[in-house]
Amino acid sequence: MAALTATAPARPRKLLASRKTRVGILYALPVVVYLLVLFVYPIFSTLFLSLKNADGSLTLHWYADALTGVNLSVLFTTLRISAETALLSLLFGFVLANAISRLKPLWAGLAMLIVVVPHFISALVRTYGWIILLGDKGLVNETFTGLSVPRAPFQLLYNELGVVIGTTSMMLPYTVLLLYGVMRGVDRRLLAAASSMGAGRVTIFRRIYLGRGRGSRRR
Repeated sequence: MAALTATAPARPRKLLASRKTRVGILYALPVVVYLLVLFVYPIFSTLFLSLKNADGSLTLHWYADALTGVNLSVLFTTLRISAETALLSLLFGFVLANAISRLKPLWAGLAMLIVVVPHFISALVRTYGWIILLGDKGLVNETFTGLSVPRAPFQLLYNELGVVIGTTSMMLPYTVLLLYGVMRGVDRRLLAAASSMGAGRVTIFRRIYLGRGRGSRRR
């Protein structure tokens, strides 16, 4: 009798769970179709197209051409700039997110607004803004010249440094948003305890912030 009463509520729960699953699949179906048509299909179409010659025969010529000569140099330059941008975004993003997470909610909201709002400005407008700031007669070089910095003005535009500065400014809001969400949820007493036990900033970042990020992904 006890076994029957124990298994009786299990059936409605199982039916409810299966019903929720079907409803969830039904709601997700338009999104899945949208992604398949507008993202997955074009990607695989481009992939198959890259494996064909003009006459339709299969070839790896385009990949061999992309990995030789000037194309290989361009690829390495792109990867290097991407790595530099990622490193600088992580560095500055961590500093900003850490500082903002220590503020009171009102000031933290205002600070996040300042960080995020420039991201909604047109990329063309932001590019012209960087040209004005980093040009030979721009604010940065004029400041260096006024401070009598040796070799000023510097070439800050139309080179790899200018590209890294521009791409870092574009990626920084994403980094700050991601790190701020993790840091805001960390108990400050945990940081104080780790610091009192001799943990350095790198260890705190690796064991607490990164550890919490991995834990949230598992959940």
